[in-house]
Order: sequence, then structure tokens, then C-alpha cells
Amino acid sequence: MRVTEATIYQQTVDRANAALARVAKAQGELSSGLRVQAPGDDPQAAGLLVQRKFDQAQITAIQNGAQSAANELNTADSALTSVSTELAQVQALATQMSNDTYTADDRAAAANEVDGILKQVVASLNARFGNRYIFGGYQDTQPPFAADGTYQGDTGVRQVEVAPGVYEDASVRADVMAKGVGGGVDILQTLTDLSTALRANDGDAIRASIASLQTGANQVASAQSQAGTSVNLFTSAVNTCTQQNTDETKVISKLGDADVMDASTQLSLAQYALNATLTAASQTLQLSLVNLLNK
Repeated sequence: MRVTEATIYQQTVDRANAALARVAKAQGELSSGLRVQAPGDDPQAAGLLVQRKFDQAQITAIQNGAQSAANELNTADSALTSVSTELAQVQALATQMSNDTYTADDRAAAANEVDGILKQVVASLNARFGNRYIFGGYQDTQPPFAADGTYQGDTGVRQVEVAPGVYEDASVRADVMAKGVGGGVDILQTLTDLSTALRANDGDAIRASIASLQTGANQVASAQSQAGTSVNLFTSAVNTCTQQNTDETKVISKLGDADVMDASTQLSLAQYALNATLTAASQTLQLSLVNLLNK
């Protein structure tokens, strides 16, 4: 079979291009730090990288959601601490005013104080995290409690993922905690009733309010305990995700990152091979030209 100059030229060009491709790949690995830059570089590793990066993205999403939930619940706990403090003040005041040695004027002044505390309690229960009201259930775009204590939220409890497919409660049911749904007392109505009793100089009603105030305080304490437990769960989820993310990063690096020393060696070998190919090509093409001229 006769090999023409055109065939020799094409073979020379092909070898040169192949050598250039090897140099480019080695340079790419060294500059990017990536061994797998395209699926064809290592199909098996490329497939595993796609899955691992998807897993890491899912872990990061869970981590961010859990951290946000923990932060929101900490805000809720702070608001409930304020409510607890405010109820303790009212309990002390009611206990004091339950003594019939106090005059109607004294009790009227105490009623004004209770009215002020009621406003503070409503403000605490209308706490927000970002742009969301945290005690309104799913109705979180408007204040859940009106000035008169009416609840405008719903019974929804938000849930947040702590592991793939596993969810935990991320909010407190304010209708239970503050309004006594399910067998408790309506804290806000109790404060309103106490104020009315003080203005009416009704010692029996004042004394009767003390037990309701204690029940209300217990409801708030229970909600705080629930919030604290949830914070611990979400914090644990964040810590777990942090470790998982670190582990995934190591695996991804092992699968796809280039070995700098090996990449440098491969680049040197590729450049040497390219130079040798170009030298041989030059000699081949010169010889072909001489043969052509001697015909």
C-alpha cells in the first residue's frame, strides 16, 4: 500500500494535535486543581462527583434550615421569657392587692399598672423573626394578637427538616400557650379580668385571679421548655450537617481534585512528548518536501 505525502502530513498533524491535547489537559489540571474536568476524564468518578455534590447540597439546605429554625426559636424563647417576667410582676401585684387593707384608689392605680403590663405581654407575643410573626402559626404576615387580646393566628405548627425526610416542630402553638386552648387559661383575658376586678375594688375576684395567673405562668413555662428542646434538636442537626459537609468535601476532593505533584509530572511528560512529536513532524515534512522537489 503506497503512503502518499498527504497521508504522511495528516498523520503528522494528528500526532501533533494529540500531543497538544495531552499538554492542554495536564495544564488544565494544574491550573484548576481538578483531575476530573469533564465526564470523559473519568466517567465513574464524574458520576460519583455528581451524586456527592447533590448530597452535599441537600445537607447544606438542611443545615441552613435547621440553623434558621434554631435562631427563630431562640427569639421565641426570649419573647416568652419577657411574658413570664411580666406575669410574675402581675402575680406579685395581685397578691399584694388581694389584701383588703388597700383602698379603692390603690387598686385603681394597680389596674393601670396591669393595663400597661397587658400591652407589654401583647407586644411580646407579637414578636417577629425577620419579617415573620412567630406566634401566629401559618398566619405569619400580620400580628397574631390584637390589642384586646384576640388571637388572629391559626393552629399551624411549622416543621423543619433535620435529616433527609425527618422533620421537627419549629414553632409554638400560641393558641394553647396564651389562650388556653385544650384546657388551660386565657392569659390575656385573665389580665383583663384582673384589671376590671381592681377597678371594681372586688377583693374576691382579685384573689381568684391569682390561681389563673399561676396556671398561665405554667403554660408559658411549658412552651419555653418545648422551644428549648426544639432548639437543642436543631442545633444538633446543624452540628451533624457540619460534620457531614466536611466529610463530603473530603470525598469530593479525593474523587475530583488533582494531585499537584502528579499533575506537574504529567505536564512535563506531555510537553516533552509534544516537543518530540513536533521535531519528528518537522523532519518528516522536510523529507517529504525534498522528495517532492527531486521528482
